Amino acid sequence: MSVDKNIAILIVETELQACIPLAKKYNWLISEIDKENLRFTVSMKALDGEQYHLEIIFDNYREIPLWLEFFDPATGEKGIPRVYPKNNGDSFFHTFPCICNPCSRKSYKQSDPKAPHGDWKWADWQTNSHVSTLLSIDRILLAIYFRLINPDKYVGRMA
Repeated sequence: MSVDKNIAILIVETELQACIPLAKKYNWLISEIDKENLRFTVSMKALDGEQYHLEIIFDNYREIPLWLEFFDPATGEKGIPRVYPKNNGDSFFHTFPCICNPCSRKSYKQSDPKAPHGDWKWADWQTNSHVSTLLSIDRILLAIYFRLINPDKYVGRMA
């Protein structure tokens, strides 16, 4: 089963409404939704002033999790260690590299055989005990941002 493109867009537009006050408060830059490719980007500044850029692909969203991928806006490179924050012990920023949480499609072996989780299934992402409260875009972005600004969690770039 797949989610109709227009339904996915509507869901994301609705969830992004909750991000507007957060983006203003924390100085995030959220791009317009690319409705053709079902994607948008978010830029956030870390504790040390480093800027991180995240691409969010939402095809078939909420049936399956979002595709969350850091990228370099200058080169277009995606998913390489130097565009990811370094793991500081909680494995949220996994060395694969990926955001290692059920809300991130890239952390599932269903998306890449090198991904860390063969024990997770896309269809179960909203009920996976590891997902806790990361069931909407605003909460996912907050989880990422709070790791970028927390001196106990953020230790710079992966590479």
